[in-house]
Amino acid sequence: MSDLGPPSPVLRLPTGEAVTIRASGRDTAGALFEVDALLPPGLGGPPRHRHLVQTEAFTVLEGRLRVVVGAETRELRAGDTATVPPTVVHAFSNPFDEPARIRMRETPAGPLEEQFRALARAGRVPPLGELAAINVRHGLPFALHGVPDLVQRPAWRLLARLHGRRHR
Repeated sequence: MSDLGPPSPVLRLPTGEAVTIRASGRDTAGALFEVDALLPPGLGGPPRHRHLVQTEAFTVLEGRLRVVVGAETRELRAGDTATVPPTVVHAFSNPFDEPARIRMRETPAGPLEEQFRALARAGRVPPLGELAAINVRHGLPFALHGVPDLVQRPAWRLLARLHGRRHR
């Protein structure tokens, strides 16, 4: 794993996750983004989605994690890793009664760090316009599963434009 200096402060997400950045895309010339995350019990996690160019790997350090990769659902335990190649639909959750501590690695680094920082700043309500603007700024590498790209891509752009107008 990465040892690129001291970890950043903990980012607290509205879903209750505590995320510590171990390696930033800025520090690795875009090669990777790596975090340790503490996931609370009962965490529903993000909706099923895919990344166009990023590979994500989830390693459980403590507890358990449910990971969906394509059509497969797996329960990971400490020491287990699930790797998600680009374009494969995936999601994760902690539906269990105990917290889970995981390491998540994204290669190459994409918009995830900016998304985490935006979520941490926003508080209780996810900043959809800002998240859309981040996705558009990075070339739309993030897509929700089940929404056709012909609908989703213009919707992301519209939300980003509305966000930009509101924050001028």
